[in-house]
Order: sequence, then structure tokens, then C-alpha cells
Amino acid sequence: MDVAPEAAAKAEALVGEADELLTEALAPGRWPEAETAERFLSEGKLDRVLALYGQAMRLDPSEPAYPWNLGSAMNRLGLNDLALGFLTRAIHLAAQRGESEWSGPDAQLALAEVAIDAGEYDLALTALAHARADDQQNGRGAQIGELLKEVRSEQDDPQPQVSLASLLGRLPA
Repeated sequence: MDVAPEAAAKAEALVGEADELLTEALAPGRWPEAETAERFLSEGKLDRVLALYGQAMRLDPSEPAYPWNLGSAMNRLGLNDLALGFLTRAIHLAAQRGESEWSGPDAQLALAEVAIDAGEYDLALTALAHARADDQQNGRGAQIGELLKEVRSEQDDPQPQVSLASLLGRLPA
């Protein structure tokens, strides 16, 4: 989907404004202190960030960077349930555009990590399965294995992928 240049420019400006608000709580390369995140949330800045990113995504709905960056920020603020929706949207948009940077195995592994943090283990398993399928050079096997161990531990299920497959196998064709 081609976006008019003026709409793309407006979207970038909105994201820039949102990112300025986010930098108050999210220093590059560091996770925020709990008090800093709480202050950000209590001052209503989250609402403003969501509104700005929401406008940008309406102006440029096929750009995966916007929901990805918003999802990453939500994860760093400890809002993993919100993060999952935005990261998933980014992955789907990128896949539609053929952009593996935002939809390939590394993106799927990031989604799995956030899903584990949110306690959404079935989503984590699905993301791990996509990461494994997309990992052509098999260079991420160890990381996939570690995340799968984490899901096993959290679910107290020695084979959570088998349990999920069993549930999926019961769906009508």
C-alpha cells in the first residue's frame, strides 16, 4: 500500500513526538527503574504516546516499524499484554511486505520472549515454531531451545508444544 508522502511525513512527525515522551522514561539501552515507569504512567504520558502512535499507524498503516517500536516500548515499561498486540501487528505487516527484518526468526524470538513475560505460553510456542521454520541457517537453535525450556518450566509441562499440538489437532478441519 503506497502512502502519500505528506501522510508519511506527518506519521514520522507524530512518532517523533511520541518518542520524545518515551525517552523521558526509557533511556537507550537500559530498562527503566520501576519508579520511572510508574511516574511515566501516572503522569498520563502513556495515553499521549498511544494516541500519537495510533494516529501515525492510521496515516501509514503498512509501516511495521511503528507498531514494532511501540510494542518494544510497552515491553520495556512492563506492559507486556499491550506489547504483544503491537509486536504481532508489526510481524504481520512486515510479512505482507516481505520484510524479514521485522518478521523473520529474530522478530519471532523477540515476540516469544515478550509472550513468556506476559504468561502467554501458547503464543510463545507459536512464535518459536515460526522462528524455527524461518531459521534457514539453523543459527538460532540454541536460543529457541532456551526459550522452550523457559516455557516448559513456567508451565510445568515437559512437552508444552505437544500439548498445544494436541489441542490444535482437535479443531475441525
